[in-house]
Amino acid sequence: MDIGSRDIIGIKIGECVEGSLDLYEFDMWLLGQHVTRIDNIAYLKSVLYQAEDDLIEKRDLHRFSKYFHNMSPEEAHNFILSTRDPSSEYFDIEDDLIYPNQQILNWGPNTDNVACFIVPLGKSIYASIEHYDNKGVVFTGEISPSYFSDTISKFIKYGTSKI
Repeated sequence: MDIGSRDIIGIKIGECVEGSLDLYEFDMWLLGQHVTRIDNIAYLKSVLYQAEDDLIEKRDLHRFSKYFHNMSPEEAHNFILSTRDPSSEYFDIEDDLIYPNQQILNWGPNTDNVACFIVPLGKSIYASIEHYDNKGVVFTGEISPSYFSDTISKFIKYGTSKI
């Protein structure tokens, strides 16, 4: 079942992996980038649990917006990464809460190969993605928070019906 749009956020839950009741084929895209290209077999119960953290209504996206003032989406992405870099002047600012507040799609081993964030810039919300095997190449795009959250909600509802 395909949920959402691959150009914005898209999720596909495939068939149960032969011999397992809990592992499913699982593919996800953000801004046209295949997020799960390295690991697309998921323990669905765990992924569904982690997906709930990405519902927009559960977070305050603007909490740290003062740091993103006058930044491009790519600059905001790199700034967020720098809050985890011990050699950066921004390391551990705000008690290391910026990174988890802006991070999306942190869904266990299936997404360990990417950094994905959602940030407010001006009057818009942007998503970003960087594959760790292609460091320095950041894809960004404006995203509707309601579309993002609706897609995640539909994934949770459909995924729950499969388990």
